[in-house]
Amino acid sequence: MSHLALLGLFVAVGIVTFLYRYSMIGLFASGKLPGWLHALCRHIAPASFAALTATALFVQGGDVVLALNAPKPWAALLAALVAWHTRNVIATIASGMLALTLLKLMLPL
Repeated sequence: MSHLALLGLFVAVGIVTFLYRYSMIGLFASGKLPGWLHALCRHIAPASFAALTATALFVQGGDVVLALNAPKPWAALLAALVAWHTRNVIATIASGMLALTLLKLMLPL
């Protein structure tokens, strides 16, 4: 593929992506979102976070790994408990990082 064709492809994909994302803003910028759409939008962030988290915790090398000796899920569970109990982001991050480091040292991989 030539450089000019590749540049044209990048521009075309950029335009399509922009139009796709702008379409929702352009359609609903003048008024309020319908109730059903507003209710669905409230679930986008938690669903995205859950998908990213589950992938990071349970997928290794393209395979789903559910093992009791995997340190990431245990560290995430501890961090979730700390978050639930303290409601403190710094404590959650620190406890998760510390737990992951200690579990990596203690558990066989």
